[in-house]
Amino acid sequence: MLNHLKSPLRNLTSFVTFRLSRTQNKLNAQATHFLKSQCGLSLVEWRIIQLIRLFEGATMSKLAFEVQIDKGQLSRKVSAMVDKGLIETKQDETDHRKQVLALTDAAMAINDQMMPIMQMRQDRLVAGTTPQELEVFFKVLDVIDQAAEFRDLP
Repeated sequence: MLNHLKSPLRNLTSFVTFRLSRTQNKLNAQATHFLKSQCGLSLVEWRIIQLIRLFEGATMSKLAFEVQIDKGQLSRKVSAMVDKGLIETKQDETDHRKQVLALTDAAMAINDQMMPIMQMRQDRLVAGTTPQELEVFFKVLDVIDQAAEFRDLP
């Protein structure tokens, strides 16, 4: 076991939340650099494009759930992407209160340009791990993700 985990008074760097946050900040800064310099997208815009690709015909509610982002914040970002010509919206045929989101040809062109770069980045991030280590890592993340749903302490 790591020495800093043995102490009853653990320091901040031994907290899972601190380590995840620090790593997330580094990864976000790296991805933002690639996206801004190559195609002018923000990281949130890239993620929205990827989610719309994954969940074709998605609504704002579906995206907000998947990204874990405030619906108002997402709505403002989607509106800006509509203005940029990256997303088209149309009313849901069964529920006219909902908007269905679709990517434009411009967004698909950016996706086609950036996907090889982002895949290369992903490959570099995990290059030092084995498939078994990656599997364990994802299982641990799943456990932490599920535990993060609890709002009361024992």
